[in-house]
Amino acid sequence: MDLADVGGNVKDGCHIASMGGTWMMLTYGLGGMRDDGAMLSFTPRRAPEDNAILRFPVTYRSQRLEVEIGLEKVEYALREGECLTIRHEAEEIQLTRENPVAARAVTRW
Repeated sequence: MDLADVGGNVKDGCHIASMGGTWMMLTYGLGGMRDDGAMLSFTPRRAPEDNAILRFPVTYRSQRLEVEIGLEKVEYALREGECLTIRHEAEEIQLTRENPVAARAVTRW
């Protein structure tokens, strides 16, 4: 930790290196994201607050995926790349340039 702001990068109280842990907690925790080496998988959970939406980008094997988890559904969108296969719970989803978006139900806590 850079408590003395030696690097000069904690302006307004944000420490960039510490933000990685926050990102991991949100994507791995609420997003249920896992990488088993073969494909990305997601088991998203509904956020604990009724009006919360979690949106995050992931670059995986030169493909850019955007994940948005809302109250009732999760939406996967291929933003860059040709084709990306992901897993939502037990279902494999193939996102392509022709079919870049898929929506599925979010499991409640």
